[in-house]
Amino acid sequence: MTALLVLLLALIVLMSSAALLVVRSPMHGAVNLGVTLLALGILFLVLGAPFVAALEVVLYVGAILVLFLFAIMLLRTPVQPEPEARWRSGFWWPVILVLLLAAVVILLFTRPPPLLTVIREIGPAMIGRALFGPYMWLTEAVALLLFAVIGAVLAVHRRDGHDA
Repeated sequence: MTALLVLLLALIVLMSSAALLVVRSPMHGAVNLGVTLLALGILFLVLGAPFVAALEVVLYVGAILVLFLFAIMLLRTPVQPEPEARWRSGFWWPVILVLLLAAVVILLFTRPPPLLTVIREIGPAMIGRALFGPYMWLTEAVALLLFAVIGAVLAVHRRDGHDA
């Protein structure tokens, strides 16, 4: 049963990731990204990593996806109504994803799967010690990269004649 759940979740991740690459609407892309990230969170939970699953949902779905949605709204992309025939032709993709996700939820709640590995309890303190101990330079490098991205965005923004 665990193998079936993992395969279903992998199929959902692959399908929604592929849909993310081919859709034209940024809002549809954000929805596909949300489905992908939620399916990854459930996959982490099934594979025996509840803390990583919680971080996936809280950080990526809760924070990063909201940031993407905010950026989409901030860009003010024109929303054009799509013709009726295109809507019907593209309707099968979300239906398949919803059916697969419903199958995963039904399987999860009817018979909870046994975990694949033995879980050694670790908490946020151990993760913090690992991040800020031997891997401190990696954490600092990521912070510097984020700072560089913010600086680049501000430089481009000012070059275009906008006030920051």
